[in-house]
Amino acid sequence: MEEKGKNTSNRNTHAMILFVIGIILLILGIAIVSIHGAPLRGSGAGTIAIIAGIVLLIIGALRAFYKPAAK
Repeated sequence: MEEKGKNTSNRNTHAMILFVIGIILLILGIAIVSIHGAPLRGSGAGTIAIIAGIVLLIIGALRAFYKPAAK
């Protein structure tokens, strides 16, 4: 019994996890910044969450579309 395709799916799974966490952080950051009366509003946590979400989305995109060099 052979395991086929295990190496390629590992990279895509990692990229999808980064995408999901990035989107959650982005939505959370926008909610903190825009909702009046939010507990962390004005503390900078919303801005940090937005920036972290965008960075994770970029890393996830780079990881998903990266093609390793041919051997």
